[in-house]
Amino acid sequence: MNLALELSQREATIAVGFEEKVATRMVSMGGRQEHDALWPMIEEATEEVGGKPTDLRDVVLNVGPGGFTGVRTAVATAAMLGRLGARVLALPGHLAVAEASLEDGGAEASIVLAIKNQRAWVGTVCWREGLWTTSDSAQDMELESFFAQHNPARVVADEHFPEEFQSRCEIIPLRTNAGALLNRLVKDSSRTPLEELRPFYPRVPEAVRLWEERRPNS
Repeated sequence: MNLALELSQREATIAVGFEEKVATRMVSMGGRQEHDALWPMIEEATEEVGGKPTDLRDVVLNVGPGGFTGVRTAVATAAMLGRLGARVLALPGHLAVAEASLEDGGAEASIVLAIKNQRAWVGTVCWREGLWTTSDSAQDMELESFFAQHNPARVVADEHFPEEFQSRCEIIPLRTNAGALLNRLVKDSSRTPLEELRPFYPRVPEAVRLWEERRPNS
């Protein structure tokens, strides 16, 4: 039995798969009850496909960039299940987004995440041996520099993608989906050691920055 955690966006999803059955649940990551609400949803989803949480053998998750609370919650949940015996596949955000946003076997595309002003976390993916794979190192950079260096033909981005770049490439709407992560888990035999499992942020999270500004001597 497999579990997918896609909690990187405010409207997040989980999915449990067992044989040919898949159960999905929507999770709102905007309030203060995320930890309390998530586990009952996992229990419900595992029961729907004919099992229970202790039957979970493999877990896949998006480790970011993404929402601070959602990414942390996904990592903590996967780490707990990993310590109980599940194997974990931690996908960087650009690969998780590629699985949900791009057609299998499509042309190379650049995934633009965590846009702030004119900077973003950018990773380029290509289809190789039946999987979306990183074709160059993802990095935080100025979008103008990225376009000057790479001249991308296809870009996956959300509504925050600056208008001045939209006429310079094909724009593919950014999507995230726990069901797409389940499909990746079935095809991808790699797994992540628990000691390497951690949330990823390309820059200091806004909540941390505000905390430090308010308490500069703490």
